[in-house]
Formats: sequence, structure tokens, C-alpha cells
Amino acid sequence: MEELTGDETNLSIEQSFDVNGAPRLTLKGELDISTVETFRTAIEQVIDSGPKLLVLELEELTFMDSSGISVMVLATKHIDQVELRHASDIIRRVIDVTGLSEILRVDPS
Repeated sequence: MEELTGDETNLSIEQSFDVNGAPRLTLKGELDISTVETFRTAIEQVIDSGPKLLVLELEELTFMDSSGISVMVLATKHIDQVELRHASDIIRRVIDVTGLSEILRVDPS
């Protein structure tokens, strides 16, 4: 397990694996223009390992702007399935309204 921290310390990302061995990134804090490079770095590391599934654990993500969404979309171009788990209602609405629910799987939990 490795933890990355954003420059502004508003975002931390813990890298681990889910029970099926898929890479999992647990995001805590705020994902915005000031912290997105930390997220992009973590995504690029996962992409380099060539998984078919990436799990993004969002239970402790308190804010996300369009820069975070763009990196999630980038991930879908290299990984067959990107699954968002424990997304807040507002993040779910943003994904639905933007039409990204077609490419980002939002776990109903």
C-alpha cells in the first residue's frame, strides 16, 4: 500500500488492491485543479500495470471538480472498466448529468 499526498495536502490517495486483485485507489479530501496532478500520477501508475479493472473508492472524497472527472475519463481510455465505489450523491449526479455513467460504472452502494 502506498499513499500519495497532493501538494496542497487537500487530497490523499491510498493505493491497494480489492478482494479480487484489482487495483484500488482510495481518495480522501478534495480533488480539484490544485490536487489533480497527484491523482493523474496515481492513475498513470495504474495504467502502466495494465489492469482490466480499476476501483476508485470515493467514500471520503468531499469535493471533485471537472479536472478530476477528466482524469477519470482518461483512465477509461486505457482500462476496460473504471468503477466508482461509495460516491456521494452529488458526485453521482455530476456523473449522470454529464452522461459519463455510460463509461464510468457507479457502484449503487
